[in-house]
Amino acid sequence: MRNCLQKGQVFNTTVNMVPIDEETALTILKNSEKEFVKGSFSSRKQLSYVTYSRNVFIPLTHVCRNACGYCIFRKDVQQKNILTEKEVISLLERAESLQCTEALFTFGEKPEVYPQIRKELAQMGYTTIIEYLRDLCEYTVEETSLLPHSNCGILTREELSCLKLVNASMGLMLETSSDRLMETEAHRHSPGKHPELRLKTIKKAGELKIPFTTGILVGIGENDLEIYQSLGEIKKIQEKYNHIQEIIIQNFQPKPETVMQNYSPVPITKLVNIVVLARRMFPDTPLQVPPNLNRESLDALVQAGADDLGGISPVTPDFVNPEHRWPDISRTSLNLRERLPVYPKFISTEYLSPRVYEKAVSMTDEEGYVKWSHEY
Repeated sequence: MRNCLQKGQVFNTTVNMVPIDEETALTILKNSEKEFVKGSFSSRKQLSYVTYSRNVFIPLTHVCRNACGYCIFRKDVQQKNILTEKEVISLLERAESLQCTEALFTFGEKPEVYPQIRKELAQMGYTTIIEYLRDLCEYTVEETSLLPHSNCGILTREELSCLKLVNASMGLMLETSSDRLMETEAHRHSPGKHPELRLKTIKKAGELKIPFTTGILVGIGENDLEIYQSLGEIKKIQEKYNHIQEIIIQNFQPKPETVMQNYSPVPITKLVNIVVLARRMFPDTPLQVPPNLNRESLDALVQAGADDLGGISPVTPDFVNPEHRWPDISRTSLNLRERLPVYPKFISTEYLSPRVYEKAVSMTDEEGYVKWSHEY
């Protein structure tokens, strides 16, 4: 079992990929126009449980250099923009009292492009928000019962290496590999959403052996071929580095007062078949679907191959989709199992710093899942 490993031992991870050609992929995706495919195309046995993590969502700042046409997380620069250390600690303490295990740190990409952000950081003794994040993650590891998972946007190798020491896992959504969408309402004003830049960050994380979360955002103007190609780019990286611990299939939800407010969300029949395709392409990689965006469709998505619900918080809303409340998981028909922000497969000294590894082991059973159980 994973927890029997001693320090310095390497956990041998393997990735089983199934080649899916373009014709087969497009056939799977087009079936959604007719009927639910459900699990008929899936090449992976259904698990007896679905995983999730119990987290607190900590948005250090909503300021972002990108201005995506669908986003309401981003806010214009104000007089005060960054959560203080005191505010962060208060959230962590609240999360501890409710037995959360994941501190999800996120913020707008490269907010330092704005003078007001640089001023606030300087007043706290920092030059970049990554420096501030690093100290907050270290505090979380050393002083709380939670483990950090950070979503930071595009990062350099040095930034990734620094954050690996104090994170259980990290993440960056690819969203899409389509250069075409950089010329549309979705990403026209978002230099950080260029696929090449995001793929480079995911690859660097692989070189550094960082347990990593990525995925695609569907419904923002992509076509079926681009969905397949986006998953294909993730597959190429996973085949080389084996560090992607989960793939998120996230469905766009239109927001009022955004450029894309009149776009239509992906029909559930389509989303089901995207999950089917992803499961065919990644038979051994967990697939996550957001439960608050798919309350009435979870059973169908799980039957199609999804096996993780991501972070669900008893403390904070989903700041990206605040209009969609977290479901009451105690009432779901799914058999749930709680995990850490790092998946069991990656709880090893190959992927985690010594301090994070020791803490993760202390929090998990012999299979790598959270020891205790509780209800919301």
